[in-house]
Order: sequence, then structure tokens, then C-alpha cells
Amino acid sequence: MTEIKEVHPKADYKLEVELTNGSSVILNLQPKLNTIRFGILRDTEIFNRVETDGTVINWDKKVELSVSELFDLIKK
Repeated sequence: MTEIKEVHPKADYKLEVELTNGSSVILNLQPKLNTIRFGILRDTEIFNRVETDGTVINWDKKVELSVSELFDLIKK
């Protein structure tokens, strides 16, 4: 199963996500910032503290995004 290798915050609430299969994607989270779940990420200091443990992307252990959710968001 593909895991998340690295994640890098970019301008305009975008994330560059590198996967263990050698692929990388840019995920635009700006449309999600008006939701309850992702609203805290409007604070750029929190957004920029993004990290991964390989199975989830998380911000200060307050918001998490799993690999399967990542793929679902990319498909949309």
C-alpha cells in the first residue's frame, strides 16, 4: 500500500504530498477551509506545521487526513 513519504506546505493553502511509490501531488485545501473540520487551518501558522507519520497528514494532532481521504480529495 502506498504511504505518505513527505508533505510540504505551499502558498495559498496547497500541500505538496510525496508518496512512497514515487508520485507526488499538489492538494488544494483552500475550498475546505470553510468547513468545521478544516477551518482551523485558515491560521497559516497552524497550516504550515503540517507533518506526516506515513499513514496520515496532521496539523498539531487536531486535524488529520488519511491516505484514502487524500486519494478521494484528489479524485474530486
